Amino acid sequence: MGGWAEALHRLWRAMGGIGDREDLAELVLPPLQELPGVVAVWGLRHRVSDGAVAEYRWTGVPLESEPDRAVARRLAVWRDGDAVVVDTAGETLARHGAARVIVAGFEVPGEAAGTFLLVVDAEADVGRLSGCLWQVIDVTREAISRLRRRRADDDQQIRDALLAEASLQMDAVLDPGQTMHRVARMTVPAIAEGCLVYSREGAGLVLRSAVHVDMRRLAGLLADEAAASGLRALAERAVSGDGERSEPGDAEKVGARLLHAQVLRARDRVLGVLLFFFDRAESRLPHATFLRDLAQRAALAVDNSEMYERRRREVVTLQEHLLPGRLPSVPGISVAAAYAVGDRALDVGGDFYDLAVRANGVVAALIGDVCGRGAAAAALTGMSRHTLGTLLQEGVSPARALSRLNSGLRRDGSWRFVTAGVALLRETKAGLSVQWTSAGHPAPLVVRRDGRTVPGRGGGLALGIIDEARLGRSRLLLAPGDTLLMFTDGLTESRDRAGRMFEDVALHETARRLRDLPVDEMVRELSQAAKDFGTTGADDIAVLAIRAGVEQR
Repeated sequence: MGGWAEALHRLWRAMGGIGDREDLAELVLPPLQELPGVVAVWGLRHRVSDGAVAEYRWTGVPLESEPDRAVARRLAVWRDGDAVVVDTAGETLARHGAARVIVAGFEVPGEAAGTFLLVVDAEADVGRLSGCLWQVIDVTREAISRLRRRRADDDQQIRDALLAEASLQMDAVLDPGQTMHRVARMTVPAIAEGCLVYSREGAGLVLRSAVHVDMRRLAGLLADEAAASGLRALAERAVSGDGERSEPGDAEKVGARLLHAQVLRARDRVLGVLLFFFDRAESRLPHATFLRDLAQRAALAVDNSEMYERRRREVVTLQEHLLPGRLPSVPGISVAAAYAVGDRALDVGGDFYDLAVRANGVVAALIGDVCGRGAAAAALTGMSRHTLGTLLQEGVSPARALSRLNSGLRRDGSWRFVTAGVALLRETKAGLSVQWTSAGHPAPLVVRRDGRTVPGRGGGLALGIIDEARLGRSRLLLAPGDTLLMFTDGLTESRDRAGRMFEDVALHETARRLRDLPVDEMVRELSQAAKDFGTTGADDIAVLAIRAGVEQR
């Protein structure tokens, strides 16, 4: 028995290195084969569903012919904890020198059962061999339990990683439509063979995204009105609480093995339904708890994106009310403005612009930026635009108008400061004269008709900081076809991933490229170029363009 003790010790030590159940037979069968009197060792693996034999393993006499397999299946009858000794195995085994067969098996909850058959000769010590066999079964049962725990740990890590990645992917976008599409894309094929995403609209469900490993098959399915209605009905049943898993007949109608619905709920609201298509084996199906966790995260992402979109629309609407609804038409010049709200801005910004036309034909174009965001900044934005616009309209000089605003800010004790610039435009024999007055605002840019770009000079100090306004002044001249660009720092300071600013890298080149466009298209394209250049999209962008000469449209 000393040799067997050593062999058993090696089995226990080697058990920890088993990677899967396929390796287990190669570990436990050979030591039994080496015992005296053993003709063959057969191992059977049974299906979990019905107990039928799913796999055959052997040492000694091959278990390859159907007659021998039929004998093995007939003998594979045992009670847990017992070894059955069969004295007569039939003529098929007798010709291999077999006299008896020792049959024993084991069960591990949730795993496929197994049967060992020791085919022995007439001289074999059945009692000793039965004891050795049960020791091997103990090793086998423990190895399977360890494999199961390891597999459960691995599966949990995979599920956690998938849920974490899913959250990152879904939280990376703030558009409700894109969020729903990402939900579907990230589940296929890692989690399911297909996924439909329905959104709750009114009292019904509307399909918003559909992904499958076989998109042609899915497209054909959704084009079938009866099939599409049946899938939507499954989703509606889930909302009403009539079950998550489909009936076998429902899945068969759409060519799937299983359909599983999860309701998207957030803040006591039904947002929609995820409908998963599964074609994989039962053992590879994700647990319902995992699917519920995934649906919960998806619901939160969709809810967040919807709240963001509602808030963004409110901000845009309020921002539009702080700006002139329409710029006045001025003989001899073309004027246009654009305003782009920062992508992630959930508060009203402080950028503003306006155009005042005096009775004598002089035009005062103004642009400014109140620091900060929110209701207080919005109130100051409206006041600043109204104050400067009214004073300039009445003929007050830009310097005087900016000084009056500065005095008002200091008198009110506001901690916010305002940068502003005013371009006073007069027709002269040499062209359109521009007198630029700046209170810490970015300098304008002149885009010549021939493509040259000429930067203006800014200067001055933001309003509201010191009692006496400190202003910068310069002059420019626009020839017919030249364009004056005025903008806020959201455009100039838009930064790429390397930290470079749009003003330093792309402003002049972009302005030259856009110079032949009508001014309304020019301002839109310029603000969009700055947004595309930047990586944060945190600041608003206001652009005001004035072109000498009226465009022919």
